[in-house]
Amino acid sequence: MLLVTGCGGDSRSAPDPPHEVPTLRGLSPDDRERRDRRELTDGCEYDQRGIPACGVLLGAAYGGNQDPSAWERRMGQQLGVRRTYYGPEDAAYAAHVARADLTVGRVPWISFKTPYSWGEMAEGAGDEWIADITRRLALIDGPVWLAIHHEPENDGNIENWTAMQERLAPIVRAGAPNVAYTVILTGYHQVFGREEFAFDRLWPDTTIDLVGFDVYERYGTIRDGSQVVQETPFEDVYFPAFEKFAEEHDTAWGLGETGYADEAVPDLPDFVRRTYDGVREHGGVVVAYFNSVLNSTASWRLDEEKEAAFTTVLRDSPHL
Repeated sequence: MLLVTGCGGDSRSAPDPPHEVPTLRGLSPDDRERRDRRELTDGCEYDQRGIPACGVLLGAAYGGNQDPSAWERRMGQQLGVRRTYYGPEDAAYAAHVARADLTVGRVPWISFKTPYSWGEMAEGAGDEWIADITRRLALIDGPVWLAIHHEPENDGNIENWTAMQERLAPIVRAGAPNVAYTVILTGYHQVFGREEFAFDRLWPDTTIDLVGFDVYERYGTIRDGSQVVQETPFEDVYFPAFEKFAEEHDTAWGLGETGYADEAVPDLPDFVRRTYDGVREHGGVVVAYFNSVLNSTASWRLDEEKEAAFTTVLRDSPHL
């Protein structure tokens, strides 16, 4: 079983997708030349690890790691990035999916849970495990973004999580020059939470290529029995804080997960456009929508009006 996590960092199992090679569209000669130049479809360049120098990739998690090809055909545009989630035993399958994503022009952004506790990982118990993942990803022709235990807040001793990242990131970056090592936080805990989750308290003392934040629009959702009537302060609070932190730590930033509820559509019909433009205006490089019902506290799934709004923005956004 694959370990599918998202929308809060909890995990739940989902049926394994078929292990056949997905139907691939392949690359045209022009696309191959552009890929060799490391240039997105909008002309923006990206580095060997897939971090754009300009432009914002738009993508999504889709169902329980399902192949999004049919959804992309319906929209008439492929995703710029695809979020997938794995348990500690899924290295071979994760590499298989990442290779398939790159073949059709999606940047794979993959997240693993660990085979040992954070403390044990920090002491070296998982060195062979991460070395195996690194070897598999290094063989892929194109950039891959990797996160180890995303949304760690309240999942254990955060100092051990930080120490684990400090041990694993150098192994990955040294062994796979095509892999961006990323960390993914909730964002809420850094901006409004306890001191132990403050940016500088949990930030690893090592090179991190990209920091992702999982921030959702809670307007219209139910909290403690009442409907939320305040919008999430993306543009006024979150995005400036993320931009400032990324600049201070010489790292890229983006939204690793986001979404808005069906109940918000009448009042926030332009959520996707506003969010995408806001990330771009504040120097972010990616927006990944959580298009799934798994582990969800609200109806984040892109249906009807929401899908149409997402499609409009996706068609204006770049990909590999």
